[in-house]
Amino acid sequence: MQLVEHPPSVAIVAVDGDELVLVRQTRPGASERTLELPSGKLERGETPRDAAARELAEECGLAAGTYRKIGSFWAVPAYSTEYVHVFEATALASVPAVAMDDDEDVDVERVPVSQGLEALSDAVSVAALALWQRRR
Repeated sequence: MQLVEHPPSVAIVAVDGDELVLVRQTRPGASERTLELPSGKLERGETPRDAAARELAEECGLAAGTYRKIGSFWAVPAYSTEYVHVFEATALASVPAVAMDDDEDVDVERVPVSQGLEALSDAVSVAALALWQRRR
């Protein structure tokens, strides 16, 4: 069996009024641009909350006045060690651009909260948003 060793990660449900802030980016496994929640891997020594703030700034140019952890789950435990921490981010404000990773090509999009599940392209985002909706 092949096991993918993956560091822990974060997914951020960024809520601005009645809209979700999402990112569209190219994903090699999908061979297309997918629409997802802002997300990313924890860096060495970084807390999940700090990673959520960093990823939201890098991918969306935003900071949140409030971050609330809403849960965690294994992404694909059958073949990956990735454990995802999910945060709600509210009271959003623009921040100066932060340098993205060289391999990132991200566009920010907003969709109504009511259309979020239908708009998302990946399982981690769908699971994170469903967890958020259940715990609102």
